[in-house]
Amino acid sequence: MTIMTIVWLVLPFFVGFSIYLLPQASRLLALGVTLVSAGYAALLFLQPTPLTLNLVDNFGVTVIADDLSGFFIITNALVTAAVVLYCWNTGKAAFFYVQAIILHGSVNATFICADLVSLYVALEVLGIAASLLIAYPRHNRNLWVALRYLFITNTAMLFYLIGAVLVYQANQSFAFAALDNAPAEAIALIFLGLLTKGGIFISGLWLPLTHSEAETPVSAMLSGGV
Repeated sequence: MTIMTIVWLVLPFFVGFSIYLLPQASRLLALGVTLVSAGYAALLFLQPTPLTLNLVDNFGVTVIADDLSGFFIITNALVTAAVVLYCWNTGKAAFFYVQAIILHGSVNATFICADLVSLYVALEVLGIAASLLIAYPRHNRNLWVALRYLFITNTAMLFYLIGAVLVYQANQSFAFAALDNAPAEAIALIFLGLLTKGGIFISGLWLPLTHSEAETPVSAMLSGGV
């Protein structure tokens, strides 16, 4: 199961870049990744205990996959599969499916991250893929909205990163467990970053316009993952 988890994590990014070599099969490859994710989620439901991987000690990567992760992963798989099927006959370029699958993979990663650094990396990759999908129509307005989204979310993640550094300074660990003894300002910065990134805090600056300007399938993916 350990090897399977690593393969499942890497697969969306490997397939995403492979689509450029096989653009004619972009839709099939994208749909295949979502089916693999759904299958992996089903395996998690059969796991008697949570799967924990500690790959690089205190500096991450630490992942924990359990039943709860499985519910979120299968939901993400269903949404992405629905988007791929919706766009099947719309003539989307391979670039669209590349970013959709990278977004799918980074969202999946957030569901099993168990340390602050891994979560930060997953959210940053998610933000880049999302901004490229928002800008996909390549109209001036879409490009402007995508850049504004990227600026606001990257600024939010800067606050998160500062909070993560303060947690490490206090506990010499980036693990989520270190938040128990973290200073109040670290918790505040992390929550400020995550709430802004998730569109809960100061959402009026970017959230309504982003969804209104993004294409319908992109808006559906953003609703679940951003």
